[in-house]
Amino acid sequence: MTLDSYSQDLKPNENFREFYDAVGRLYPEEEVVFKTLRGLIRRRFILSYLQKFRGLLLDLGCNRGYYISEYNNDSAIGIDISYPVLQEAKNRLPEVNFLQGDAQQLSFLKPNSVDAILCSEMIEHVQNARRVFSECFRILKPSGVILITTPNYKKEKPTWIKIDEMKSYGVQGVKDDLYFHTAFRPEELKEMAESAGFANIETGTFEKEVKYATRIPVIFYHLVKLLNKIFVRSDKLTGANETMLNKSSLFIYRFCKFLRLNRFFISLVREGVRSYLFAQKNTFARSADNP
Repeated sequence: MTLDSYSQDLKPNENFREFYDAVGRLYPEEEVVFKTLRGLIRRRFILSYLQKFRGLLLDLGCNRGYYISEYNNDSAIGIDISYPVLQEAKNRLPEVNFLQGDAQQLSFLKPNSVDAILCSEMIEHVQNARRVFSECFRILKPSGVILITTPNYKKEKPTWIKIDEMKSYGVQGVKDDLYFHTAFRPEELKEMAESAGFANIETGTFEKEVKYATRIPVIFYHLVKLLNKIFVRSDKLTGANETMLNKSSLFIYRFCKFLRLNRFFISLVREGVRSYLFAQKNTFARSADNP
């Protein structure tokens, strides 16, 4: 199955597919995010796990294939709901199989068929996260491993949020200026993993650096955001405001690191802005489809 010959039937809520096709076509997410502090920390965190993976890797929600391009321990396949990003990924990595599909329904993959799964910043975009866990457990080989990263939250769990910066690139929301984007606490990830059958579960948070480095810049960010909403109402100003926040927080992080204050400030932060889960399929486990 290749990108050119395969297109998964995406039955759940077709406008989600249209939205992510538009995002993939208009918004250069990897280029934008990896220039920010959160992108820098996240990439470093994920690569630290990726270098330990062995065997066939599935990047679920692969985007343009950045992490696959960094995986040197065996072959890999990438799955994403957005066809435009898969086209770019295929152009970048022609030797890799990229498939269009919904992470909630991976019936086109055989049980016990992959050795490792990376699911980075994807599960918050689906409406049935438990189904994703079940599908990942089914297709993993016994002793296979999975790494999931996703936004963390503190008080109220988000569901529909504003497209914000993406609007300046021409992206339109699913509902007005909103799109589905939730978050998970580490204990929620653990509960879903245990329910799916995973063992040896490790959970926690990361990107603590983002919290201390944005503490001052975020004050000015919200001030500009408020003034823009009341007086200007400019999508370009929204994008410029996001850029300024990202650049200033990255500068503060690097300055603190230069002064060797980074570890001290991290020690003051209780939780990071991202949750993660690393788990394993038990050696004796068998999926329901292959007892």
